[in-house]
Amino acid sequence: MKEKNTEIILEEVNCEEKVGNKTSLLAWIELIFVILLNMSVNLRWLTFSPVASIAAEYMDVNISAITWLANCATLIFIALSTITGWVFQKYGMKACFLFAAGASILGSWIRYFGTFAPIHQRYAIIMFGQCIASIAEPFIMNIGTHFAAVWFATNHRVTANTLLSLPLGMIVATLSMPKLVQTPSQMPRALLITACISTAFGIPFLILPSKPKIPPTKSAKVTRSSFRQSIKTMLKNRNYLLLIFVFSINFAMFASIVAITSSIFTPQGFNDVQVGLASFVRIISGIGGAIIAGRITDWTGQHALILKIAAPMTAVTTVILYLQDLVNTYAFMMVSCFLNGFFVFLIIPVSLELAAECTFPVSESVSTSVLWGASQISSFCTTLIMDALRAGPDASPPHHMKHALIYAIVLSCLGAIPALFLSSDLKRIHRDRTTEDQATISDIQEIDPSTHSQEKNV
Repeated sequence: MKEKNTEIILEEVNCEEKVGNKTSLLAWIELIFVILLNMSVNLRWLTFSPVASIAAEYMDVNISAITWLANCATLIFIALSTITGWVFQKYGMKACFLFAAGASILGSWIRYFGTFAPIHQRYAIIMFGQCIASIAEPFIMNIGTHFAAVWFATNHRVTANTLLSLPLGMIVATLSMPKLVQTPSQMPRALLITACISTAFGIPFLILPSKPKIPPTKSAKVTRSSFRQSIKTMLKNRNYLLLIFVFSINFAMFASIVAITSSIFTPQGFNDVQVGLASFVRIISGIGGAIIAGRITDWTGQHALILKIAAPMTAVTTVILYLQDLVNTYAFMMVSCFLNGFFVFLIIPVSLELAAECTFPVSESVSTSVLWGASQISSFCTTLIMDALRAGPDASPPHHMKHALIYAIVLSCLGAIPALFLSSDLKRIHRDRTTEDQATISDIQEIDPSTHSQEKNV
């Protein structure tokens, strides 16, 4: 009997040892490939925006038609976000990565082959390829939080999600496209390069594993709720409902101001080079803020506190952007862009992780899909509204965006209010740390089979 009890104890200890409680080297390698795939998707999305006038000439269309090459991705994202959570649960993470890589590769090559068509047919073929490739985007962006939960330990999850959220493709497109495409005849070369990049960064997912051999945390082994049950749970979760407003409004602030940065500062007398540098500084400061906030959140677990600070500061820095029109100096413009980007972008990864924490055991892919879907709708509407608030040619200065910035101030204030009522309801972290504490106590105590048997009887 004593031998049987000993076997039972050893079996329980071995079962606990199957949870690694640490992040493996393979997880970081997998993360790099996911980041590269995400970058290639965003690079394809913004291929034409930095060289809109040249692209319009190459395809014999107007600038608005070029804008819709990017807008179509937003509309497809909104349409597919409602089902990506269900697809993740039914077919698994690797299948989603392969599908996203395949769609990106196929669409990118269709765009390139469109350059061989007569000029009056190029736009239609390139738009078709753009739509096919855009299907990949929700399957990459919506899976970030789920990927971090499957591969990373508790103290690395926010950092991993932050790195996945970085707009690296936006930076690469902004910097590289104006150099690659300086005349219409160079557009096919740019499309060929983006197609090759999509292919190179998509193929590795054929051999990359779908999950680690040893789960990094106890919560990674927990069976997630069904898709229908997840929706019900999220709709009843006060913290999550607040996060929908905080996340969608602040993402809309980040994305829409990126889209109209030139329209904000050009009427004030700044040239394209100065405005481009200001936009670059805003994106880079956002990346820096997100990385810093990610590490602080991993160390402290103060998700809600970070958001309670960042959301009001986003409103404050948006006011500073508006004041730039009164000061009208290049230095003030750079500082205002730096501060606004720093605070607004860090809200994104921290919100995604807090959503996963407060809704656990809801699948991270489901909670993330809803947040990203809501944010895309908010971003699309905000961009249209801010563009509609552009002043006319008779204004002083002509075509200024003062009214749009006032709208942005109001919107950022509305996004800050719900953040003040958030709480750090960290269900996943509590599950992981409780398990770790129990394991530590078990390691310290000497295992006594007879005592274990008595405890079970009690």
